[in-house]
Order: sequence, then C-alpha cells, then structure tokens
Amino acid sequence: MNRRSRLLTVCLTLMLLSAGLSYAYLSLKGTGNLDKADEGLPDLPNLDYQGNTSSRELQQASMELGNPAKIRSFTQILHRTVYECGHEETDSIPAPQEMIGLSRDALAKEIEPWIITEFSENQIVLFQKRQGMSPSCLKTMHIGEKDGWVTVFHGTPDNRCRPKSATRIKASDLPPGELDDLKTGIPVSDENELLHVLEALASWTDG
Repeated sequence: MNRRSRLLTVCLTLMLLSAGLSYAYLSLKGTGNLDKADEGLPDLPNLDYQGNTSSRELQQASMELGNPAKIRSFTQILHRTVYECGHEETDSIPAPQEMIGLSRDALAKEIEPWIITEFSENQIVLFQKRQGMSPSCLKTMHIGEKDGWVTVFHGTPDNRCRPKSATRIKASDLPPGELDDLKTGIPVSDENELLHVLEALASWTDG
C-alpha cells in the first residue's frame, strides 16, 4: 500500500470514529434531557375515584345549593307550643301568602321567637316555649284526688294539669263507687256543675 492509500485509510477511520463519538454524545445528552424533564414534572394528585354513588351525591348537593328549598303555596306550617305546665298544643295552617318564596334563613328572621325545627317545601315545623298553662288547660277542669283530699284540677282527666283548688272533703269518706270515679277523674264543664258535684260528694262525708 502506497503512502497516499494509507493517508486515505487513516482519514476515513478518523471520520468514522468522529461520527461515532458524535452519535454517542448526542444520545447520552438526549437521555439526560429526558431524565431532567421527568424530574421537572410536578407530581400529579392521587385522585381516588369514589364510584357512581358519590358522584350522584355530589351532584345532588350541588343542585340543592343552587336551588335551596323555599316556601310554596302548598307548604303546611305546623306550630308546636310547649307551655310551662308541660302540655303541648299544635295547629297546622297553609303557608300565608306573605311567606311564599321565603328560604329558611329569610323565614327565621321574620318569625322570632319561633324556632324552625323542620323545613321542607311540604312542611315547616315551628317550635316555641311559653310560660303559664296552655289554653286548653285553662278552659277545662275536673275533680280528682290529691294527698287524700278531693281536689279540683285544671285540664281533663286524661291530661291533668295543675291543681285549681282543694276542698275539705276526705277521699276516704266516699263510698267505693264515688271513690273510683274520683280516682278516674270527674270532668265538669263550668263552675255551676263543679259546685253541684262537690255538694254531692260532700254529702257522703261524716261532717
């Protein structure tokens, strides 16, 4: 091989070696960039899928927040009043015209001292405590026994309230039939009937 051929071979070898080194360098650089790119990516949140039920609940909650319940023309208003005597009275009425369209918060501002214990478009329950006896207790009375004495009570025999007045008639002086009636409770409609029954009971006593 002459001198020229050797030089040509050496040049070709150097060119191939240079190309190989360049390719290797570019490959390594590209890999490094990819690694760095991967390192630079933010961690994605770990989303825990809760299933169809949770999705429906979230959708329903969103709808309720967007469309809160309001009083409608068909809404019933139930009033619950508990009196100091312990008895409760209730009444139910259709929603008044001035209440229609109000939300729970808006209604609460208009009805103090009533407290809202239930709120839906079908029924609203309002609760309040009051001092004294209930109207039904004040309007009714009956005769019973307390501490061995014939006593007049407010209320009805099955819904006894406070004592109205005591008498000097001993329950033990009454015959068995009247005593059983006394223990059950003898309802009276007015003061005249009350006096009539008390006179009849007093006639059985020794004094």
